[in-house]
Amino acid sequence: MPHWRTCAAGVSAAALLAAGAMSAPAAAAAAAPNTYYVDSVAGRDTADGTSEATAWRTLAKANAAALTPGSKLLLRRGSAWSEQLVVSKSGEEDNPITVDAYGSGARPVIKAGPAYSCVLLSGDYIDLLNVQVGVTGAERCLWSGVTVEGDHNFLKGNYFTGNSAGVYIDEQARYTSVNANDFVDNNVMSVNTDAEEMGEEYADDDAGAFAILVHGDDSEISWNDIRGSIAQSYDYVWDGAAVEIFKGSRTWVHHNTSVDNDTFTELGTDREPTGETKDPDGVSDNVFEYNEIYGTRTRGGLVTRGPFKETPDRPVDVNGPVLRTIFRNNSVNLPNEDAEGVVCDSTCTNEHLTMTQNAIYAAKKSAYGPGVTGTANSYNVLEGEQYQLGDDGVGNVFEDPRFDPARPLQLLPGSEAIGLGRQAYGQIALNGVAIGSDGGIEAGAYEYVPAR
Repeated sequence: MPHWRTCAAGVSAAALLAAGAMSAPAAAAAAAPNTYYVDSVAGRDTADGTSEATAWRTLAKANAAALTPGSKLLLRRGSAWSEQLVVSKSGEEDNPITVDAYGSGARPVIKAGPAYSCVLLSGDYIDLLNVQVGVTGAERCLWSGVTVEGDHNFLKGNYFTGNSAGVYIDEQARYTSVNANDFVDNNVMSVNTDAEEMGEEYADDDAGAFAILVHGDDSEISWNDIRGSIAQSYDYVWDGAAVEIFKGSRTWVHHNTSVDNDTFTELGTDREPTGETKDPDGVSDNVFEYNEIYGTRTRGGLVTRGPFKETPDRPVDVNGPVLRTIFRNNSVNLPNEDAEGVVCDSTCTNEHLTMTQNAIYAAKKSAYGPGVTGTANSYNVLEGEQYQLGDDGVGNVFEDPRFDPARPLQLLPGSEAIGLGRQAYGQIALNGVAIGSDGGIEAGAYEYVPAR
């Protein structure tokens, strides 16, 4: 899958951000990139902003900076702004514009402002690094922490909290990378209406509590730690997701940790009840691999769908179909009494879901998808009160995966997940160990390593 940058474990940020070679004539013609400093405590907007001693004070001043490819906008650690940061200029593939922290102490904080999003990245090739976006309580961002509208933007080392959507990838954005960030308690509903008071038309409209909301295509979401995306809902009792994909295609979601989010991921498109699409390119080819999903509050692992509701008259599912979703080498441990590991409803078939080499325990239901059969369901370890796929699949084992309570979602000796896999999908497992290094390929996100 083509992705402009990736951050596997052990790859340094310096290597990822290294500038490419430039020819001598082009270098001579290009404007020299500037570095600007912003300090909310000691800065002055009347200064030139080009050194720590002459830093600007406000993000309003920073938003007007003359950023060119290779420019840096540095925010002082310990600073906080109740303003929106807007980066509308663009970098280049090997020469991005970088927003980063400087100094010592806590990450700089961007919190409430009059705008819908606390940070707006409308340019291309922008790196956002080491910033806190959002706070809990009254000073939270109005909706999203970061909204990404441009292409090839890269978010790493940031902390997101208190948002309806920690990161929102707009429908027009392409090739966004969200790598090695912390998402904690992005648990605010953006829509939460009481149908008993407002009317039946409001009975299925609640939304929010997303860590990452993906409307754009070709995104990569990797090595993030995502916790607490869950909120009360009139329509669903609880709602929220670590990664919500709506209209997005070809998203690669890998090596993430998801704890106590209502659902790890839900996918959907947008159609009229007549079947006419409002999403011309549809939703397809999203891949989820080497993720761990657990927590006593989590009620769902993967939720996706086919084209028609499973009722006698089979009306159109206005959020389906979602095509060719792949869910492989994920570890899921959900003891919540309502928890379901994998759900593919609305007359879902093998055209809509392939699940392989997963290790799943979900108290209520390990998997649901009556139209998913044969090799589309293979070499999984599955345990739960119910199992409702079309058949037993190929090579599946129906018993407890035996997760190690001392090392969440790693495997205990004797687990049937050890060596059950047949194909390596990548190079390293979630614990940073080379896949197959023990002589076999495991089901689940972890390469088996005996506890010491």
